[in-house]
Amino acid sequence: TMAGLSPAGGSAPAPLDASRLAELAARLGALRSRAEAALAHAKGELKGEDAELFRDLGQTGDWALAEAEFERDMAGAERARALLAAVQAAQRRMESGDYGTCEDCGADIGFERLSAAPAANRCVACQSRRERPAGPGGR
Repeated sequence: TMAGLSPAGGSAPAPLDASRLAELAARLGALRSRAEAALAHAKGELKGEDAELFRDLGQTGDWALAEAEFERDMAGAERARALLAAVQAAQRRMESGDYGTCEDCGADIGFERLSAAPAANRCVACQSRRERPAGPGGR
């Protein structure tokens, strides 16, 4: 490829400089704090709210409502857990010097994408390929 151009023909993202890395590290720290708070809240809801709901079921008998509430809280906890894991992985990549490099193709992810999604571990092209159904009929 020509210097400065990616294989797809677009401009390659500029490498991350120290000030951009520091900005992204701060964003990851804030995101981690929010994920930890959301996970603690979700765990609290699972322990507190749902225990009350299931205890009160003897009076209402509304098992469908109890199950729906429980599923909602479990989904929230799972989203918070997944976000926390992604942020922790990004922080490990930052410490090892691999942050900002696509784990599929090795290209620079780019500051713009990392600003929008600080825990991103793939460039836009590789992430798009992963999200797109493979072949005809989505298989």
